[in-house]
Amino acid sequence: MTDTPIRAAGCVVLARDETGRHLVLLIQDQQGVWTLPKGHVDNGESDEAAAVREVAEETGIHCTLAERLERVTYPVYRRGRWRDKQVTFFLASASPEPPTPALAEGIRAAAWVPLNDAIRQIGYRQLRVLLQRVARRVGQGLGSGE
Repeated sequence: MTDTPIRAAGCVVLARDETGRHLVLLIQDQQGVWTLPKGHVDNGESDEAAAVREVAEETGIHCTLAERLERVTYPVYRRGRWRDKQVTFFLASASPEPPTPALAEGIRAAAWVPLNDAIRQIGYRQLRVLLQRVARRVGQGLGSGE
């Protein structure tokens, strides 16, 4: 895969419920897999701006970025060929308002999910690992019961 990678950006959006438990915003994609909100970076757009825009477009949730987490690369099949897609993920926060999935964009559902449940629910291995790292950083190991 020698072509220029497809650039995308997304967020691990965290909120807290009334008990203080961390929630993460997940979307269910066109394939029915639970994942993180993310999408393309427009020409001239920063990764940060694209991440915030994509979260709002896909879920109706307006978030505030905290920091860059990492870049995840995976192959995608587009227009009859394989290309690498590079997604830069950011840690973000938001109020846990009910999300509105962008059905017209192929988002089947959007939901706030307890962080440790989201780790089990997310359908892509690289993003599961990313959420595990975030859980450790916010002090919620998998055995914490949250």
